[in-house]
Amino acid sequence: MTKPVLQASAATEAEKRKPARLLELPGENGDIAGLLRQAAAAQRLAEERLLADLGITPPQMAVLQLLGAQPGLLAADIARRSKLTPQTISLIVANLRRADLVREEGGALRARPLVLTAQGETVLRRGRERIEAASARLIEGMRPKRERALRRWLAGVAAGVAQPGAADTDEP
Repeated sequence: MTKPVLQASAATEAEKRKPARLLELPGENGDIAGLLRQAAAAQRLAEERLLADLGITPPQMAVLQLLGAQPGLLAADIARRSKLTPQTISLIVANLRRADLVREEGGALRARPLVLTAQGETVLRRGRERIEAASARLIEGMRPKRERALRRWLAGVAAGVAQPGAADTDEP
């Protein structure tokens, strides 16, 4: 009965002697969850680089985009829409306020609506131009029907809704 344990132990020792593989990406046949994580990490890094000289991070850009689309949101609204914690949004908003990109409106209310400053609008416009150009490069050469299917599938994944066959198209 000890033989299987010895075999397992020998296999473990052999695995330990194998040289570690550096940054082995799974490729198109890899685990879909792993590929999504890697794609998201690569996109975030690209966005960090695109926004660095504007002095903002991708999460800060997301908050600017929400406020640009809907001025007057409360921090709690932003947290729900961005799927970030209220504590994280509080920190992001504090940093954006310090940088004079957003300001609070309203009187003595505890929760005050947030709006972009003139400088915040400028940074949002510049950041959006860069992000949109990078997004266009991601789908460059993709057929419109496949792009729509990809968008539908990604939106379903983000919403936590299973989308069986969402990426199916009539195209080869």
